Amino acid sequence: MRAIFMKTLALALLVAPLAIDRASAFCMFGCNPTEADARTIFENLLKKRFDKPAKIVSFKQTMTESLEMHATGEKGFEIFFKASAEFPEGANLDCKAGDAGDYKAGCSPGKHYVTAPRSADPQGRQYVAPGATIEFDEEYRFYAADSGWKGPDGNIYSQ
Repeated sequence: MRAIFMKTLALALLVAPLAIDRASAFCMFGCNPTEADARTIFENLLKKRFDKPAKIVSFKQTMTESLEMHATGEKGFEIFFKASAEFPEGANLDCKAGDAGDYKAGCSPGKHYVTAPRSADPQGRQYVAPGATIEFDEEYRFYAADSGWKGPDGNIYSQ
């Protein structure tokens, strides 16, 4: 009888993490998104936001933070970072201001560059002069998904 009880207890302890909500179970094993995940997203979003290739000169995670959305109970994780990217050919060259200082529709005059714009960030495409190195100071928010964490590029990241 004691052997059956011990086997049942062991099975319950083994299965218990699976009964906890998926983000908690996922993180019980220390599997939060990593700096490497954030860098991959940065590479992906550079390609989407700018029409010419960029070379990442630096990428450094500065802070992380676990989140829980109070209204929905959804789990999240943020990675804050600073990065710089060099644009040998420039980017979005058609967005250069005209002689009158005007910008083409869909282009932004903003000089604050981000790869994942939020409501306060420049929403349009931004001109980057050939040879310029752009500094980025942003954060990426990940949301708990069944098999890992969904990044701002729409991909799932898991360890």
